[in-house]
Amino acid sequence: MKDFPITIGFDDAKFKFFSESHTTNLIGIVCQGTRMVNMVRKEIIIDGDDATEVLIELIKQNEKHVQFILTDTITFGGFNIIDLEEIYTATNKPIIAVTEKEVDLDAVKKAILKKFPQNNIVKLRKIVNAGNLYETVIETAGGLSKVFFHSKGISYADVNSLFQKVCIDSKIPEPVRLAHIIGKTL
Repeated sequence: MKDFPITIGFDDAKFKFFSESHTTNLIGIVCQGTRMVNMVRKEIIIDGDDATEVLIELIKQNEKHVQFILTDTITFGGFNIIDLEEIYTATNKPIIAVTEKEVDLDAVKKAILKKFPQNNIVKLRKIVNAGNLYETVIETAGGLSKVFFHSKGISYADVNSLFQKVCIDSKIPEPVRLAHIIGKTL
């Protein structure tokens, strides 16, 4: 793996569930190593089912350069859940969905069943497609920190190597951290 891998990291912009707007932005930040080189964004539907397609579209805008895809969890805009397997297949690029906390899968399933009585099978299938949730430890300027992730198209050892190259002071990879910061301003 190169010393300065080119990654694209995604997070959603802030949003309110009960507002007039039914959309929020999905923001992608392209970094070479930890240096930001580009930004892309497009609206997604809050609690919708379009995040996978939008994410693929935004990746393809930078397809020639990006080597790895990073996301802040697998959910955007509420329960607009991405399908890691579909994204990996469509882009042929390794994808890692990072989360700071271990996920209570039973609580997530209950919430989906309650909120989406007509459309829960599609959303639950995307969670299953994410595969196992792995745990690793990241060494940053602040010390050692636990982080969890789902991944497709990349080994556990390569995820660890990538994290050491794209995390600075935070256990969250820099492109995802930047997308989060920008998302809070929109």
